Amino acid sequence: MLPILIGALMIWGWEPAKRVLHAVPQQWLVGVQVFRALGAIFLILSATGTLPRLFALPAGVGDILVGLSAPVVGLAYARAPQKAAGLVAAWNVLGLLDLIDALGLGFLTAPSRYAFEVQPNSDLMTVLPLVLIPVYLVPLFFVLHLASLAKLRREAGAISGHGRVADVRA
Repeated sequence: MLPILIGALMIWGWEPAKRVLHAVPQQWLVGVQVFRALGAIFLILSATGTLPRLFALPAGVGDILVGLSAPVVGLAYARAPQKAAGLVAAWNVLGLLDLIDALGLGFLTAPSRYAFEVQPNSDLMTVLPLVLIPVYLVPLFFVLHLASLAKLRREAGAISGHGRVADVRA
């Protein structure tokens, strides 16, 4: 949670981060999440009996849907930003909910007294290379969703009454 909290604070409160966010095109913030389609690995590991279906199916399918739709949503925004802003916002919320769901189900299927007793359990997610997903990639993608939403909000607030986009630095 700490990397997500730090990333959120930087997005909303640190001027250099705001300037970088202003310079990065929205479609890039969306499109880079195409890599989430690699969540298909969860489905493969579930099919081989090494990850619990309770975790792998929702996490894998959610990642695939968010990842494969990322280029489509990014392209829609690139072609018509004002028309696609709602789509981008909804897509970001879906992506965030998928990450929260995957983290929760990963926790609930891990070996602990607070978890469901399932076999196999999700302890495979605690060893390399899979540990990189919850430790690095989930916080990264979470912060990218927050950055995209923040950029949408700033751009919506920057549109003047004449349909022009004002300079967004704050």
